[in-house]
Amino acid sequence: MEQHAIPRQITSFEFKLIGFLTLKQFIYVVVFSALGYVTYMIVPIPFINILFGVLVGGIGLALAFLPINDRPLEVWIKNIIKRLTSPTQYFFLKQNPPVSFLNNLYFLSDPHQITSHIESQEKLASYLSKTSSTRPSAVNNKNSINSLLQKPSDALRPKASSVVSQPVAIPQSSTTPVPNESLSPAVPVPGPKTAFLTGIVKNHKLIPLPGILVYVKDQNGKTLRLLKSNPHGVFATFNPLIGGEYTFEAKDPNGNYFFDTMKISVENQNLKPIEIFSKELL
Repeated sequence: MEQHAIPRQITSFEFKLIGFLTLKQFIYVVVFSALGYVTYMIVPIPFINILFGVLVGGIGLALAFLPINDRPLEVWIKNIIKRLTSPTQYFFLKQNPPVSFLNNLYFLSDPHQITSHIESQEKLASYLSKTSSTRPSAVNNKNSINSLLQKPSDALRPKASSVVSQPVAIPQSSTTPVPNESLSPAVPVPGPKTAFLTGIVKNHKLIPLPGILVYVKDQNGKTLRLLKSNPHGVFATFNPLIGGEYTFEAKDPNGNYFFDTMKISVENQNLKPIEIFSKELL
């Protein structure tokens, strides 16, 4: 009984067009029979010409009627040729170029959130410094609790200080200062440090550029300051410079942006930030 695979592949079914042969089987039998006859006629040596002719004709019969594991012999020949000619080792290219539409994208955080966080820290520090002197001592509270637990009968006795009359306040001269030990002087809170010189680095699309190195040089070409822009493209120096003309050179360590050398006059107070733009055209 003939066995059939379930589900059966009906797309590869071939009709028997010529007797019990399909069109492909008929072509194999006819072509290789003709080649076997030609081989028999070409080879002049007896018995050898018969052997070669039968061998060539047998190849056609094998291709037409010899399936292996329900697959025709031609499929096995195609697969072995493909396997022998295809590469056996594959290498992964680690350094792929970035996608074009993903270039020049910068995801910047909101600077207002950073400012509000700094203001909250300053208010908290000011509040803690003012209330630190008025808070009760934790050591005194701990000692009183320990004494109460060790001698609970003492807590029920009236204290001697409770029956003593209150002292009468003695007026003092207005010129004599009255010391007040309960109030301690408020601790001054240091304010935010002001930058001496600030600036921002942008590209031609007005997008801030992070990680740009800014060299501040004097008239002799000596580097006095080396600044770097933050994720918002802002650079600053808190150390003051002597008033005069300085050279500012901006460089991109990655080599994606290029900048012109600028000569800027620095004063004792620089309220307006310096703006540096890249000069790429694309």
